[in-house]
Amino acid sequence: MNLDAWLNGRRPAWQRLESIVDQLSRRGPRRTPAQELRELTELYPTVCADLARLRALNVDPAVVGPLNRLVTRAHAQIYRGGPKRSWRLTSFFLVYYPRLFRQTWKFTAASLLLATLSAWMAHSMVQRSPQVVADIMGGADREFYGPKSAADIRERFGHEGNPLLSSFVITNNIRVALTAFALGITFAVGTVYVMIVNGAMLGGIAGAFAKSGIEWQFWMVVLPHGVLELSAVTIAGGAGLLLGYALWCPGRRTRRRALREEAIRAVQLAVGLVPAFAVAGLFEGLVTPSDAIPESLKVILGVAAAAVFWLYLLLAGREARPRIQGPGNAASQA
Repeated sequence: MNLDAWLNGRRPAWQRLESIVDQLSRRGPRRTPAQELRELTELYPTVCADLARLRALNVDPAVVGPLNRLVTRAHAQIYRGGPKRSWRLTSFFLVYYPRLFRQTWKFTAASLLLATLSAWMAHSMVQRSPQVVADIMGGADREFYGPKSAADIRERFGHEGNPLLSSFVITNNIRVALTAFALGITFAVGTVYVMIVNGAMLGGIAGAFAKSGIEWQFWMVVLPHGVLELSAVTIAGGAGLLLGYALWCPGRRTRRRALREEAIRAVQLAVGLVPAFAVAGLFEGLVTPSDAIPESLKVILGVAAAAVFWLYLLLAGREARPRIQGPGNAASQA
């Protein structure tokens, strides 16, 4: 089979399906002509079959990816009235979201790399030249200068646990994550800046305590809420990088179309982090400052919560056993 000729012959059908799906998304089924609705139901299975054939032939992902997204959108329009909203929400968190994370893990890895490198550099530099780190971070002299003690840690994190503080922390963490995500629209320049600044702040403060020989006490206080919180911020940064990548490298798509398609996935990545931030906020507002819980138990609880979160992202939504790919399930593959 001449693949290029076959692709050229099938693309008009794909373009027609995309046109109908776009109109249906804008107008809704009631304002869409019946003829186009019938055409949608006729084109959908044939395009699913095309997608299955391309996957069987291991065709370039640059060709398969856009077609898979088109089939997914068409599937959503055809079956939009099926499941109840409560089930859609449950399905989103239990099945779709972890699959989406695994599909976009490279952007999360890039976000983690940015934050880790900046944290390491600030950690090393603040012990030799704290004024440089302070200048980069806006002159935060109190954070990076002078000897540190355990009292400084308690002053920063040792407030009394209360629900009001917990709600404030949750809101602030979500704001930081949404900022990292939203600045992806700046071709990811703003996202890169947010991740570097947050990494440098954490590394710089840790380095300041390390210079005084009490870094382990700092981490004992930060880890209970910090592991889960930083994990969520990193994923939000990855969502911003996904937006920026769509603008820098749209492929065969126009930048507007690439941004529209990838923005949906990026928003879903960011919104799906709300439960993680809620748990991290509860830890920071109620567990971290508590004198009734031993420090070692706080760390165990915080690390365990983060471990459950990552196991969920890596394992949830997987199929119980391999299935033969066909038109009927082409749109739902992870």
